[in-house]
Amino acid sequence: MSAAHFQAYSWDNGNLAEAQHFSNDLAGREQFSAYLKQRRNPAYLLVDVIEEDFRLESVPHLTGRNRRDLIARKFEQYYRNTPFRQAKVLHRQTQGRHDDEMLFSALTNPQRILPWLDTLLSNSIPIIGIHSLPNTGTPLLKSIASKHVLLLSWEKYAGLRQTYFQQKRLHFSRLTPIDSNSSFSEAVATETPRTQQYLKSLSLPLPGEILHVYIICHENDKLALQSQLQDTPELRYSYLDVQTLATGIKANASYPDSDATTLFLHLLATKPPSSNYANSTHTHFYLLWQLRWLLYGLATATTLASILWSVHFVWQGRDFVSQTEPILTQAAQLSDQAADITHNFPATALPATDMKTAVALARKLGNYSPAPEAILSKLSSVLDQYQRVLLHKLSWQTSAADAPPSAYPAQVITLDGELLDFGNNYRSALAYLDNFQQALIQHGYTVTAKTLPLDISPKGSVSGDQQLRPDKSAQFTLKLIWRQPK
Repeated sequence: MSAAHFQAYSWDNGNLAEAQHFSNDLAGREQFSAYLKQRRNPAYLLVDVIEEDFRLESVPHLTGRNRRDLIARKFEQYYRNTPFRQAKVLHRQTQGRHDDEMLFSALTNPQRILPWLDTLLSNSIPIIGIHSLPNTGTPLLKSIASKHVLLLSWEKYAGLRQTYFQQKRLHFSRLTPIDSNSSFSEAVATETPRTQQYLKSLSLPLPGEILHVYIICHENDKLALQSQLQDTPELRYSYLDVQTLATGIKANASYPDSDATTLFLHLLATKPPSSNYANSTHTHFYLLWQLRWLLYGLATATTLASILWSVHFVWQGRDFVSQTEPILTQAAQLSDQAADITHNFPATALPATDMKTAVALARKLGNYSPAPEAILSKLSSVLDQYQRVLLHKLSWQTSAADAPPSAYPAQVITLDGELLDFGNNYRSALAYLDNFQQALIQHGYTVTAKTLPLDISPKGSVSGDQQLRPDKSAQFTLKLIWRQPK
């Protein structure tokens, strides 16, 4: 969009379709609305008008809500009457308070933009952003090493655009319409010194530094420009062929003259700036468009996951079936064998339930008189561990009184034994015998000492002969109680 012209281009597989022109009146906007009904794709709006203001200012370095509040105050101070405004941090100062160098800019005549913007929104077109032409030209400076650059371009329906960059950061731009009586080269020769004088008033660039002017032009206009432009100690002219630039950014278009409109449109489509003049109201439909595609993506991912999950369970089910078949075959064989065995049972007059009851009673009665192996096996293993314990006599009998908490009678075992090599070290001998008792307890026996080699109870008395032989032995008697395990 320029001051008096509005053009629409379709973007398809990296190429711009032929421009559709619409007059800047009610009839033109109605035609544009009909054009949009055939195209529901997201859109960029590129604005190239005179009424774009730039203000460079140093502000305190803030973050979060404080930063947002500061920017809002600056917008109200500079650009209260327009919604098309933006703020960008150019860099942070390295001295003093380390303030931020910020560029505030705005499209100051919203009435030029709103009629076309309302047409887009009334047709629910997803607007990605509203950009100005100076903001889209930064990628063209990628291979330019100059610190101070004045980039000149000519747009057929707008005029001569002059944009100043410092360290490849946009600082200022101005647009000068070119009338039919003036050529492109004459406009450059006239307007460039004026822009240089304006930059000098801002102390840009600093004294002693050179301003490099890069002119985007066609080969046919280069000779005319070179004949009218002369380098000075403070000014250097360079020429950027528009066709070469288009090839560098993979724009498949031919340029019959120096008109760079489609060059900037291609830059906008392939490398859009991170900031723009659109607010959340303008990009509402684009947010919904993104959300719709996100939901489509989630639905697709869910469907694929469900299919993969189903396939996994189908294969797992087949595996289970293949594993089940031999088990079912084996079960059928066992069932047949059981039937054969049942069929060959001898004839009996007793019913099966009575036989089952008899077997259950027999098993229960067996718990009242366990086999000696069950009673003495653990005692035998403990005796194997304690070689100094010599067994003299072992007897056991059933005792109902000692049964609790077991439901079956307990077995009371009387163990008469002798501790070999008792010697004179009574403490060590008694400790050995005590360890023997603890081992029996750990194996499930309840142990009570009836007699010990020495009576160490409070009622007993201790006497001995110091001349006893060191290999003498001592007899003892233990009472063990074995209960039926649960």
